[in-house]
Amino acid sequence: MKRLAVLMLGVCLGTLCAAAETPGFIGRVVVEWLDDDPFVPKIALVEAFAFSDAGGRRWIAEKGQVLDGRSIPLLFRDLVGPPFGGDYRKSTVVYESQCYAMDASWRDVHRLFYDASRAEGVPELDAKLMYMALYAAGLRWEPRGSSCFRGCHASAESLSWKPLTAAEEVAPVVQWIRQTNPRLEQIDGKLDAAIMKPGPHIFVQGHSRPIVADPLTPERDAGGSSQLQRKE
Repeated sequence: MKRLAVLMLGVCLGTLCAAAETPGFIGRVVVEWLDDDPFVPKIALVEAFAFSDAGGRRWIAEKGQVLDGRSIPLLFRDLVGPPFGGDYRKSTVVYESQCYAMDASWRDVHRLFYDASRAEGVPELDAKLMYMALYAAGLRWEPRGSSCFRGCHASAESLSWKPLTAAEEVAPVVQWIRQTNPRLEQIDGKLDAAIMKPGPHIFVQGHSRPIVADPLTPERDAGGSSQLQRKE
């Protein structure tokens, strides 16, 4: 009897573990389109929405959060399409929410997008091409408390940037992914070799000028156009 109880407990724990390791979305993407800026389409989340990854971590997009697709680089749009379209809509919502929060590393958030897009039904090769576009040209940030933050940018509330990536730099990588279907770690290494340049400081290594303050908040210039706040 005792042996049977132990066996049943093992089966139950195994079932729970299997369920915890199955990535999936929690809730529905319910949004309201905002028209407060004619130049930047925005959506507000009417309900909270989340993605649970294979490790059981929940990546939450909070109710009321406003998203505008600024975290999605032009390279992604050129290769794939608009931020909130296609069969990766849910993934984009959770991804951009985490780009605003910057609670996790940018590498983990990019992996989040890949995992979420696969769970959303995107084919593996297409998901890797989207991951490549985000890794190559998407938003990156430095966590507070790091040596770079303490030594160079202690007064900044946040510190983020986007790599300066030319289409011709990643074109061979796109072809390579389509031909070989590599692992994500191999894609990271290939892109680092293609877009990173030697330099003594993180912002000299093939990156644009660092964006200080909120990187996804536009600043109006005197002419009324929108531009991102940057520190020279």
